[in-house]
Amino acid sequence: MATVSLASGSATAGFGSNGMLITPSAVRVATSENYVDSITATSGDLHKRDVDEKFIKRYGDQGITGLLELLGAKKETNQTNFEHYEEAFIHNSFRLRAAIGTITAAQSLGLTVHASDDDGSGRTYVRVNDIVMFKNGDLGLVTQTHNETGFGSGVTTDVDDGVADATAGKFVVIPYNGWTFTSVAAGDYIAVVGTEFAEGTAQPGSRSPEVHEYKNNVMIIKDSFEVTGSEATNVVYFKVENEKMGSGYLWYLKGEADTYRRFQDYSELMMIIGEKATDDTGFAGLSTGSNVRGTEGLLPFIENNGQSMDLGSASMTMADWDAIVKSLDKYRGAKENALYAGINLSLDMDDLLASQTAVSAGGANYGTFNNSKDMAVQLGFNSFTRGGYTFHKKTYDLFNHPHLLGATGFNYNGYGMVIPMDTRRDAKSGDAIPSLRIRYKAVPGYSREMEHWLTGSAVLKNKTNTTDSLLSHYRTERGFEGFAPNRFMLIKKS
Repeated sequence: MATVSLASGSATAGFGSNGMLITPSAVRVATSENYVDSITATSGDLHKRDVDEKFIKRYGDQGITGLLELLGAKKETNQTNFEHYEEAFIHNSFRLRAAIGTITAAQSLGLTVHASDDDGSGRTYVRVNDIVMFKNGDLGLVTQTHNETGFGSGVTTDVDDGVADATAGKFVVIPYNGWTFTSVAAGDYIAVVGTEFAEGTAQPGSRSPEVHEYKNNVMIIKDSFEVTGSEATNVVYFKVENEKMGSGYLWYLKGEADTYRRFQDYSELMMIIGEKATDDTGFAGLSTGSNVRGTEGLLPFIENNGQSMDLGSASMTMADWDAIVKSLDKYRGAKENALYAGINLSLDMDDLLASQTAVSAGGANYGTFNNSKDMAVQLGFNSFTRGGYTFHKKTYDLFNHPHLLGATGFNYNGYGMVIPMDTRRDAKSGDAIPSLRIRYKAVPGYSREMEHWLTGSAVLKNKTNTTDSLLSHYRTERGFEGFAPNRFMLIKKS
């Protein structure tokens, strides 16, 4: 070994494992180890960066599409508006008005249908000789109903409700028990449960069936992505993926792929939370040739027409869940349902069912939930059954996304949507009708379900113009369609 004298002392030089001479030094000098660094100031950094070619997906799969694609169906429409009709209940119940008075007659009671339940004709709810039941079980026979000129002859005293006789929805009832009705109050529901006629009387008038009419719109959703020809030839360190254009070390592939996924997400979002545009004046100037229409999405569809349950801030209990099951059963809900829940509600439900597994007073066991051992209720359960109704729970990413419905101050992480998973049959054709579906504009030979096309003079082999760029365009014209909202339920937890 040779000894080398240094300004700060001495050290021993030797050979490293790679056979190169290693000479320690207390001052910066040009050596075989640091030679490149010594000329950086004049020639730039010549070291090659160690950049991994794998592009890390920090947030995983960021797409929120899939609910409608999984549970729904699709059908074309050749109009901007679409509609369908649904069967109403063939039996009737209705509420009473706020003001109720007694008519001076033999124990009879004059009543008026609540304004929100009155169709303006009176024929939908009661007819003469209908038998009605009050909430305490009392039965009464309808002896007079409203007609074009008011109550029929023989009724000379006005119902003491401040409303003229000619107002639709009035009727007179006499009790079967021979006594006056008890506990009749404003807002009470009355059910029509039968009819009775005296001997030798004529047949009653007919009662027309009622229907529910559903209407909604399609809306136009668009997006675009542009890259210049120069940028399209710039190479990056890592490989990116593009479902339509393949993979490569070109950053514009990532930009185009992100735009497409974001466009898909927007299309899904509008089918979930979209609303109809009602301010025609305000929206009229936003598009040339037609107004912005909007579409009523799934959430407004349930809120406006379906069932709902507000849990407040309290933890969910089995009593709450039983109330949900009872309400679904009352309004003919599906026996099998999907439940898309925000993370707060999802965890609350997991805690509830986990606490019920022990066999104790008031607890629930495997038999209660109709589970086999393989389906035992666990902290991360997927499905369970209660009262003959099965629920398949899934935590819904859209409700938790930090830049969408899970943003700070939003409360959707406590929401849950109960969506029926069975199907109904069309009364005429017998075809199966799903609980929800997407309607999109189309005619033979042209569909606007999901359009994608490229323009420009860069990248493309067949140029479409002289602009030195590539433009990727996306467009869809679609709307949401829901069926039988009485079978849906929205759960809210604050």
